[in-house]
Amino acid sequence: MNIVDSHNHIHFRAFGHDRENVLGRAYDGGVTSMLTIGIDPNDCEKALDLAREHKGVFASIGIHPQNADKYGVKEVQNLAELCNDPCVVAIGETGFDLFRTPESEPRQKDLFAAHIKLARQLCLPLVIHDRQAHEQTLQVMNDTNAWPIGGVFHCFSGDAQLARIVTDNGFFISIPGVVSFKNAHVLKDVVNRTPLEFLLVETDAPYLTPEPFRGKRNEPLYVIKVVDEIARIKKTSTEEIARVTSENFSRLFLRTLAQ
Repeated sequence: MNIVDSHNHIHFRAFGHDRENVLGRAYDGGVTSMLTIGIDPNDCEKALDLAREHKGVFASIGIHPQNADKYGVKEVQNLAELCNDPCVVAIGETGFDLFRTPESEPRQKDLFAAHIKLARQLCLPLVIHDRQAHEQTLQVMNDTNAWPIGGVFHCFSGDAQLARIVTDNGFFISIPGVVSFKNAHVLKDVVNRTPLEFLLVETDAPYLTPEPFRGKRNEPLYVIKVVDEIARIKKTSTEEIARVTSENFSRLFLRTLAQ
C-alpha cells in the first residue's frame, strides 16, 4: 500500500538523533513519499538537503508567517535560487498565523504576497498556513488572484463552508492527525463533505500526533492513522484512501516533474 505524508518537519531538531530510523520506519510501513517543509532560509536548506539525500522526500521552500518579524520580502525573493533544484516542489508554508503571532499581521501579509509572486514566477504550487485567519487568508488569495497557481491549505482548520470555497477554487485541503481526536467534530464533517479528489493527508510531524499515539512525538509512519480515520468517515477501505490521496499528491506536487 502506497501512502504519502504531504507535510512534515522531519529535518527539525526533534529528529536530530534518530532521523534515519524514523524514515526507515515510514518506508517499512508503506509511506512512499513525503513533503518536508522549510520555515526560514536556513531551515529551507536543511529541508532541501534531506530531500536530496532520500528517495521519495521532497521539499517545500518558504518563510513561515510566525517568522515575519525576522524576515522580509527580500529574503523570500532570495529563495528563488534554492527552488531551481528538482527536489523543491512547492512554495511555503506561507499565509497567516494569528494565533501565535497576531502582532505581525501586516508583515505576514507582505510575506504572503511575496510567496505568491514567487510561486507564480516559478510555476510551483503554494502550501498555505491559515491559523485563526480564514478571512485574511481568503482576502489575500482573492486580491492577488492566487487561486490559479494551485496548492493546498495545510493542516486544515476551517469548517465545511471554508473547505467548499477552497476546493471550488481548485485547491486541496490537507487533513492532519487531529481528525482522529474524538472531539474533532468539525474536521470530521469537513472530511465527510469534501470530495476525495481534493483531500491530502499529513502528519505535520513532530506535531499533532494522532490517536492512539497522542502525547508522543509525531512521525511520518503515523500518517496511516489519518488514512484509517478518513476511510472510516468515508465508509471505504484504507487502501482506497491511500491510493487516491497518493494520486492527489502526485497531481499537485509532482506535476512539474512529470512534464
